Amino acid sequence: MAKQVAERDGALRAYALRLVDTVYDASVYTVIGYSALLALLAVVGLAICLKIIYVPEFHPW
Repeated sequence: MAKQVAERDGALRAYALRLVDTVYDASVYTVIGYSALLALLAVVGLAICLKIIYVPEFHPW
């Protein structure tokens, strides 16, 4: 009985560690993607301010 409990606890611990590792990796990739998106938006905004990219005025009325 004790051996089965120990094996079950070991399996649960391994599953929990794998789950935590997966969540951590996902959060790292999310931060990297968000940072890349902000950098891209900053470059586009700078290009618009320097009039490298032309954006016509838009009036909806």
